[in-house]
Amino acid sequence: MLLSSYYTPTFHNHLLYINVTNQTHFQTTKSSQIMQNKIKWGILGCGKIAQKFAADLTISDGGYLYAVASTSKDKQKVFSDVYPDILTFDSYEDLAACAEIDAIYVATPHAFHMTNSILCLEHGKAVLCEKPMAISVHDCGEMIKTAEKVNKRLFAIKQNRFNPPVTKVKELIDAGKLGKINSVQLSCFWNRNEDYYNNSWKG
Repeated sequence: MLLSSYYTPTFHNHLLYINVTNQTHFQTTKSSQIMQNKIKWGILGCGKIAQKFAADLTISDGGYLYAVASTSKDKQKVFSDVYPDILTFDSYEDLAACAEIDAIYVATPHAFHMTNSILCLEHGKAVLCEKPMAISVHDCGEMIKTAEKVNKRLFAIKQNRFNPPVTKVKELIDAGKLGKINSVQLSCFWNRNEDYYNNSWKG
């Protein structure tokens, strides 16, 4: 149905934008016929960012959550409590092999992005990989080569394109209101409170 070819960057600020290769027009109705035409998403890894992605799928016209996989039963339950109709898997391999799934969002720790993405690609799934795409240029290259080999799309998230300050600056530039731009200086401030690091692989 969808999603062939190789690496294409995609962007979401917890709204989903995805390129599809056919001319199917997705509708907002929830009829079973329309649901069959939507992208069936699997999520590999059930941390906090995966929860946000799943919530965004509920407002997407183009796809819906079909299954999740986690090595933690507790994290699986967080998803199944909110989305009781989804499938849950203990094994990443089993989710990747699920014939009903069209595309998989890889939301595991970044050190596993290459192996998890390649696993999904080799099972014929399109892959949306959380940032960073991988931990080395070599690993990124292996992911891209696999996507080309199996003729499936590999997407890398870059959600900041849709942040309000960024979209506002782009509007000003497009409108010519800033004149000729010769150089740009950017100060970017990030904050992570204590809760971000609690009970997390992030340390």
